[in-house]
Amino acid sequence: MDQKKKERWINQLSPYRFRIIWTTLFFLLALLLLLIGFWKTVVLLIFAAVGYVIGKMRDEDLDIYSLIESIRSMIGI
Repeated sequence: MDQKKKERWINQLSPYRFRIIWTTLFFLLALLLLLIGFWKTVVLLIFAAVGYVIGKMRDEDLDIYSLIESIRSMIGI
């Protein structure tokens, strides 16, 4: 696909980006629930969240205390 077509698609789909993202996310979640079950999906999501947190700590050079403080501020504790 050449650059002009790609830019045209991006411009046309841009107003719908969050619908596309969330629909895809929940479709994948439903697929996981159907294929591997509820508890295995929960465990998989927990491991993915822990991986995200570790990656965020490494990318932003954070220590555990600043990470806990940022999580506490996000949830309002």
